[in-house]
Amino acid sequence: MIEHPTLENAVEFAITTEALGQKFYRRLADVHASDDELRDLFSKLARDEELHESQLRRMQQELPAGSDRLSDENAEYLRAISTAEIFYGNNDPLAAVDAVSDRDDALQLAHNLEKSTLLYYHAMREVIGPSTTLDGIIAMEKRHLSQVIKYMVTGAKMRGLADDWT
Repeated sequence: MIEHPTLENAVEFAITTEALGQKFYRRLADVHASDDELRDLFSKLARDEELHESQLRRMQQELPAGSDRLSDENAEYLRAISTAEIFYGNNDPLAAVDAVSDRDDALQLAHNLEKSTLLYYHAMREVIGPSTTLDGIIAMEKRHLSQVIKYMVTGAKMRGLADDWT
């Protein structure tokens, strides 16, 4: 959760989320090392999260000086979104990996992380305003969510982010 939302803190929270996502997906890939499809899926997601982290770090460096103050409404909005279960409280996704009993549990955890992250990034975009970096990350996170859902619903193998539902 973001205690005192500012633009800097909002981006820092996103960076922390991406670092968490990398660790989370790497652990899931390790847990499912004997399942080539799941290991491949989680490894690809981990690599994408690593890319997002570096993109967000560049975005953080490019924040204009003196633009850190958010309106009270925007600050409260970001604080509220950052309290999603996956980010806050007793629902640490890394700890949850140890409790994963099967493929469906692993995919549900991935779904929850992607959904919460996407919601946070949409909130960030509303508060920060136009950002080609953030728009690109949002587009990729949407594809992640779609791929995880596709995998959950159809059992289909993820060949790449360009997959469609057919």
